[in-house]
Amino acid sequence: MRSLTRLSHYNEIKPQLLTTGGTSDGRFIARMGAQVVELGPVNATIHKINECVNAADLQLLARMYQRIMEQLVA
Repeated sequence: MRSLTRLSHYNEIKPQLLTTGGTSDGRFIARMGAQVVELGPVNATIHKINECVNAADLQLLARMYQRIMEQLVA
């Protein structure tokens, strides 16, 4: 939960706690009882024909990953 709070200041999208899985391999790992945090761009074309993502969303995601790594090694 603390991780979600920390991540929420990067954008205007409120993180959600979901247990339904999705299209990533995290849904298989979660079934084994592991806690899974998935970060990634969300849009209508993910895993579809002509999949694309906004460059600004990728930059935001890179900053989020960088900050997570900085916090893990601090």
